[in-house]
Amino acid sequence: MKNSKYFPFERNNYFYGKLLSVDDFRLEQQYGNDKRRMLNRFLYGTGVVTGMNVVGVDDTTILVESGLALDYSGREIVIDEPVARRLQTLEGFSDYEEDRNTGYLYLCIDYEEEETQAVYSISHSDQKENTSFNKIREGYRLYLTRSEPELEGLNCRSLYETTKQVYWDKGIRVWQSMPRFVQGGDRVEIKIEVENMGQQEHFAFSYELELQCLTFEGRPCLTVSFDELLFEKAGRYTVSYYLDALSIKDTQATVSLVPDSFKLRIGQNQTVEKAEAQMSLQIGSRNVREEVRRDYYEKGMEQILKGSSQRIYLAKISLLRVGDVVVINEIEKMPFQQYVAGSFLEDGMIRMLEKCGTGTGMDGSSQEETGMHGRRDAYGVNFAEGTEEIELGTGSAKGKRLFSREISHGLGIGRTTIILSIEGSSSQEEYFGSGGIFRNNLPRVELCAKTDSQRGVFVIGVRVLAAVPQDKLRIHWTAIRDRRELVEEKKEPKIFIRPNVLNLSTRESYFLEAVCSNMNETGVVWQVKDHGGTIDANGMYTAPNTAGVYEVTAVSAAYPEIKASIFVIVREKCEKNF
Repeated sequence: MKNSKYFPFERNNYFYGKLLSVDDFRLEQQYGNDKRRMLNRFLYGTGVVTGMNVVGVDDTTILVESGLALDYSGREIVIDEPVARRLQTLEGFSDYEEDRNTGYLYLCIDYEEEETQAVYSISHSDQKENTSFNKIREGYRLYLTRSEPELEGLNCRSLYETTKQVYWDKGIRVWQSMPRFVQGGDRVEIKIEVENMGQQEHFAFSYELELQCLTFEGRPCLTVSFDELLFEKAGRYTVSYYLDALSIKDTQATVSLVPDSFKLRIGQNQTVEKAEAQMSLQIGSRNVREEVRRDYYEKGMEQILKGSSQRIYLAKISLLRVGDVVVINEIEKMPFQQYVAGSFLEDGMIRMLEKCGTGTGMDGSSQEETGMHGRRDAYGVNFAEGTEEIELGTGSAKGKRLFSREISHGLGIGRTTIILSIEGSSSQEEYFGSGGIFRNNLPRVELCAKTDSQRGVFVIGVRVLAAVPQDKLRIHWTAIRDRRELVEEKKEPKIFIRPNVLNLSTRESYFLEAVCSNMNETGVVWQVKDHGGTIDANGMYTAPNTAGVYEVTAVSAAYPEIKASIFVIVREKCEKNF
């Protein structure tokens, strides 16, 4: 039963004396299956429900852990026990062999059935074809592909967010995403996601967007710019801009890429590239959640089912060619976040939100609790702001010193400037500098911030200049990262090791890659401390016989003072993730 259609629903009508045929029994199974699969698709969605984690066993073998998924037709895909496969034996690996320029493949899973238990059948007149199959086993098919998914309808993000591919060439891919709904007068975040798909040289690009019913800093246009030098070398980058929606209702706003405005610079060469991005969002009068809910319920059933041919992408596997051998460089799990949230998880999330507030972070703390809000400009996060309350105690004496907790500003390590202000009697009033200049009830205190550039944290200090009637002080802070310093840091020669953390079993091997940034001489010397295994000149590391944590270091051959290290966690084979 490989059918992916539910309709029409038709079931058997039983009566005494009815002659049942094979078609009747097939209809009985199909009716139950179609009903269940329709509910799976419409009530739960599509993707991995639990498990199916993909890990590397060695440099050519992957392991897919047991798990459950629902495909785009609502059919259940079950991996009942972990399965290991060599990449070369998987269907689709030849796609990589044919196109050496593609440094990755996607691992996908599909629902599949097979007929089992061959039995003799008296219904066949031909003696050569007198065999039928007694059962149908439901299973799955693992395979590799270079094909990209259709972003629309891929996961639940498509309910409230639109994503378009702007550019894909020369080892660089650029996406652009924005909300589907917004209220008049609200701020709109437009995100630019950049993926380096093998481009070795530093690159930068810019393009112009024409805005309708939206403004950026008061203008109906936006210049998007990105420079890889301003980021730590990585595979993916995200840049955000904040637009303002006009105070209007029930209008469609658009964001359009100006033709021939996409300028790409790779190294010292600059070209004008072909790119496109036409996106829209609805400016409404209702709450955004209500708009999403209304839009979903008004969708035709055929719109929800139109993605029935989509695959489930379990992993994106980056590959390297070492001589004639293809090895695994990195495994990115669930690259398109195709998950199904079960009722148990949803119940837990709702309870957490009730406890922590709506702005819950990954650690369970809310933005309202921490008072920290990061902002981004064309070069990523370069300033952050928040609020800190310091208990003064009723009638604090003159000269008393008080200190806040250690605050993480979230901008990373490096030199950071901290600006402090005191909130007045109204949340609309802020006072910078000495509070004694204005004659009001503002407490007379001095403020100071002490930063730790090596840890990315700071502490606020308060000294009382006169008796304070309040029992606490509400201080607003803004942390600013010096962009010029950031540029200089990115120009410094550095070494990065991929991956940055490695888990292996005893005597397992894995290929490590040393990436040299801003260096003419890229040769490195590999070192392993404390007899923690061996590594050859090409970076092929072999774990020792003894479990433990070992440090592997790559030292620049030309500049011995430049080095990088990673830690390898070695476990006994019986502790492997099965």
